[in-house]
Amino acid sequence: MRRVHASTGQQGFAFIAGRRVPIVGRVSMDLTTLDVSALPADMAKPGTVVEFLAPNQSPDDLAAAADTIGYEVLTALGRRYRRIYEVEAEARP
Repeated sequence: MRRVHASTGQQGFAFIAGRRVPIVGRVSMDLTTLDVSALPADMAKPGTVVEFLAPNQSPDDLAAAADTIGYEVLTALGRRYRRIYEVEAEARP
């Protein structure tokens, strides 16, 4: 199985306040470098939330950038990542 975190990052993106920022360099363990040079300084400061999987980027979108499938992205996530589960309105009882 190819590990998602071993990606070169040349095609990947994350999102800060809904704005797409490219991953630069290699993704290594818990370290990912983002090019935030196009963002205003107040948007790219310590403590800013960065989204890799969210409404702006699905598991399949992230998987395409890593040359894998969405299922592998989801199953490669460890227990320590923050998760927020949302249920669509029509799926509720």
